Amino acid sequence: MKRDSVESAPVALTIAEAARRLAVSPMTIRRLLARGELTRVVIGRSVRVLARSVEELAERGGISHGK
Repeated sequence: MKRDSVESAPVALTIAEAARRLAVSPMTIRRLLARGELTRVVIGRSVRVLARSVEELAERGGISHGK
């Protein structure tokens, strides 16, 4: 079976990867997860951040105030 040479973007990111994408600290990502500003996926004992939620946060210009 032939594999495409182009890899698709990951669906889920580690906390460190999400932090790098947003240019913030891993602690900030953890706080955003705790407040529900980012969507987490738990796989076994690993926490991942949905890449889509990282992109949406960046597109809307940050966190939503007034929850």
